[in-house]
Amino acid sequence: MTIKRWTPVAGSILLLGVGIFESTKWQTAHSQEKPNSQQKPLTTTSEPIVDSLKALALKFEKAFNAGRAQEIVTLFAPTAEVIDEEGDVIQGRPAIEARFAESFKSYPQAQIQIEVTSARQLNPFLAIEEGTSTLTLEPGEPPVRNRYTVIHVKSDGVWQFASVRDFPAEQLETAHDHLLQLGWLVGQWVDESPEGRVESTVRWSEDKNYLLQEYVARNRNGRELRGVQRIGYDPLRKTIRAWAFDHSGSFAESVWTPVEGAWVIAAEGVTAAGLSAHATRVLTPLTTDSYQLDSSGQVVGGERLADSSIRVVRVPPRPAE
Repeated sequence: MTIKRWTPVAGSILLLGVGIFESTKWQTAHSQEKPNSQQKPLTTTSEPIVDSLKALALKFEKAFNAGRAQEIVTLFAPTAEVIDEEGDVIQGRPAIEARFAESFKSYPQAQIQIEVTSARQLNPFLAIEEGTSTLTLEPGEPPVRNRYTVIHVKSDGVWQFASVRDFPAEQLETAHDHLLQLGWLVGQWVDESPEGRVESTVRWSEDKNYLLQEYVARNRNGRELRGVQRIGYDPLRKTIRAWAFDHSGSFAESVWTPVEGAWVIAAEGVTAAGLSAHATRVLTPLTTDSYQLDSSGQVVGGERLADSSIRVVRVPPRPAE
């Protein structure tokens, strides 16, 4: 059969590999649709059923990641069904195995992770499982997550998949997605004052998950200070953070918080002499080619420094020769 392009849907524990491959060759890693970060806590009316269903999900996950369609289909009841997010039904073991085999042929490096979030046993022979699956079709591609529901039946003392239902997939945002709001910083910049001149260059990292800044500061006496800064997204704190180092041995880290039309940057670090330092900066875009940086609360080794404000402008491109 022909594998159709998805509309981002991954698959459930079953559809995972079935409809999962049918959905999309993905819709770009830069989708603005945000995943639901509120995962359900694991709930159950019987702890043994949780263990049984999680063990079954793990067997599916391992077989899927190894590309073994024949092994996967043994986890299904003979008349099992898989219902994708569009309502299409795959019925019976032969059809399910064929779909998995075709999917693995198209995407031999596909990998999946399954999380069981709820399990309820309705009677000795029937149970319902809910969870999420996260699928990556090929290395380097953005993963897609979706919710699923599975009805299990117990036959000859063994739990099997009887019916699987997938729900629309959620495109997971990458670090690059979160940093796009600072993408305008990419380029060459300069600020000049009576004290000296600072030149900086900002570019994307090779994997586009960080913004990398290199800078050179020169004062009027000819002294030079070079440094680098790496700006990234912290998925645990759900905020943008940065880490800066200069060639003298000083280093600092900062947290970037968006406010109306600006960014508040709370920074703290240690100088090469071992003195603690902290400051609050407000970065305000003025135009596409300039921004203002206001610094306050600057303290180094217990000594408060004067507040400052500078205007930084983009270096225009060189005329073509």
